[in-house]
Amino acid sequence: MTTPKILPLALPLAAAAWSGPRHLLAGFGLLLRPGVRGFMLIPLLGNAVLYSLAAAAAFYGLDAALDRWLPASVDWLRWLLFPLVGLLLAVVAFFTFTLLGNLLLSPFNGLLSERVEISLTGQAARGPDESVAAAVRRSIRQAIRRLGYVAVRMLGVFLLGLIPVVGIVALPLGVLLGAWFLALEFCDNPLGNWGWDFQRQRDLMRAHRAGFIGFGLAALGLSLIPVVNFAVIPAAVAGMTSYCLQLRAAGATRPV
Repeated sequence: MTTPKILPLALPLAAAAWSGPRHLLAGFGLLLRPGVRGFMLIPLLGNAVLYSLAAAAAFYGLDAALDRWLPASVDWLRWLLFPLVGLLLAVVAFFTFTLLGNLLLSPFNGLLSERVEISLTGQAARGPDESVAAAVRRSIRQAIRRLGYVAVRMLGVFLLGLIPVVGIVALPLGVLLGAWFLALEFCDNPLGNWGWDFQRQRDLMRAHRAGFIGFGLAALGLSLIPVVNFAVIPAAVAGMTSYCLQLRAAGATRPV
């Protein structure tokens, strides 16, 4: 009887996939460290406002849509459609607002990431020697590139969903892409502090795809939990900083 080879191959992949969520969960504890706590307040408050707006938009938008399009004769369907469609809208709204929140709060998230790095290593991030104006311009260029990268691929998933039969893969593909985009957004905080450009960040993520997708899926899942979702962005910034530092310590972030 031959020994199955699937399990030995699956274990390293499972361990790699778990490394991302493990660092995200650890990020909640990192926020409470001395020297870090004060820098999480603005991302925390900003996140609370954004998620409250997302929840309100999903709830009232769906309620208005059902009032407009659902005939009174089948009003009983409201009790079936509201939770199902509401959950889908909540996922879309929270994903969108998480991306938006990380973009709007990026200056504060960058500072938070730097404080987490100091707390973990005793040293500040060492990025390129440039002026504040140059750093802002570089950050804006990076953000525009990420938005274009995300927009093109999400449009592709949307168009795929319109194709009969084949369109059934659009939802799981969209979830995986959403997880990848979230990881891409959050990894820019520590890697941007190190002066890494967009291409180099993606190279690192591709080399550790399972871990980064796992991180993004965990962030997406936690964003759906009331109250917990208020702290998702600062915790993800802290957790991603820890994850990237671990990869750097292991030699995985050496220049190509």
